Amino acid sequence: MKAIVYHEFGSLSSGEYKEQSGPEIKSGTLKIKVAYAGIIPFDIKVLDKTIPMPHLKFPFIPGAEFSGEVLEVAEDLKGWKRGDVVCGNPKKYGGAFAEEFVVKADEVCKVPKGMAMSLAAACPVSALAAWHGLFDAGKLEANQKVLIVGASGNVGSFAVQFAKQKKAEVYAVGSSRYEFNVLDLGADHYLDYKADDYLKGLPAFDLVLDMVGGKAQDQLIPLLKKGGRIVSLVQEPNEDLVKEYQVQAHLLNSGPNPKELEKILDQVTKGMIKVKGVEEYPLQDAVQAFAAMSDKDKNSKCLLKN
Repeated sequence: MKAIVYHEFGSLSSGEYKEQSGPEIKSGTLKIKVAYAGIIPFDIKVLDKTIPMPHLKFPFIPGAEFSGEVLEVAEDLKGWKRGDVVCGNPKKYGGAFAEEFVVKADEVCKVPKGMAMSLAAACPVSALAAWHGLFDAGKLEANQKVLIVGASGNVGSFAVQFAKQKKAEVYAVGSSRYEFNVLDLGADHYLDYKADDYLKGLPAFDLVLDMVGGKAQDQLIPLLKKGGRIVSLVQEPNEDLVKEYQVQAHLLNSGPNPKELEKILDQVTKGMIKVKGVEEYPLQDAVQAFAAMSDKDKNSKCLLKN
């Protein structure tokens, strides 16, 4: 099979499109013919060594988020067959940027009939991160106030919609160029992070969901009610500020949740949840796709297509 292969990390451009031995099926697994693989920020951080992954062995095939068709089913599995269309984001990182991929069956879900594989590949990581952040870690309830930082991104766009479904009051933070898009997703208020004092005069929040991080995160903690929660997808919130303002903090480590993902995909097919625009690249052009992902002016979901 063909795959994107790295022999060392540190440079996005060192990936090679080359022939590799296909993965072997094991007990409890499915062999997948990959249709699309989604590129997520975690991929970039692994490849450029922002996130050290010393346990990974070379040569290494990156990627986790995918959609595709079942080629082979392990003998001990029931309820699956060749030709089933599936998607997911397995716990174990690596292997999706290839023509074939072996995954644990209990970490993926079937794609609803008629749903485009490109849409299915764009959902698992971002949609589940938004869901886990809002409801598992964030405990968001109806009529509460939530501040979503990075609302125009892949996770943020799902978070805005899920929060509105819950009947929360949504304050969204992002660039002014995406204000219309985010308000169209249901946000009640939009805050341009480049505006002076954009965090002034706000109500006390029950939850802050932060997809951006950096020093600006310290300004978010005082915005919470006493006992409120800040959930970060990028860094551990400042422990001293968390104690000072008597709030709860969580660094989210989102993983697979096939049952919840199945429900989300069903809502996407019914038009209840929108998926932001995708940008497709042939698998062999993965390095160019990684560069596009690193471009701060880009705001689409990048997919690798076989």
